[in-house]
Amino acid sequence: MTIWTISASYDDEAHVWYSTHGDVPGLNVDAETIELLAEKAGAMLPDLLDIHASDLVDKERLQGPHRIRVVAFHEREYDVAA
Repeated sequence: MTIWTISASYDDEAHVWYSTHGDVPGLNVDAETIELLAEKAGAMLPDLLDIHASDLVDKERLQGPHRIRVVAFHEREYDVAA
């Protein structure tokens, strides 16, 4: 099994999660939830691997099955009554 990792951040103004970097070649995706981000990335993965296959050093990663791991960090400050 090949695990592809995507790092994601949240845009507070646009209210979307977006990919910041990862090991999926050519991936640029955003979505309203982490789950939708992973779903969109998974739908794009076959085409991106086909387009960028020659750029991959480890050709064995092209073999499936494939899994996507999303690593995300979201920080926010909240006011509390003192």
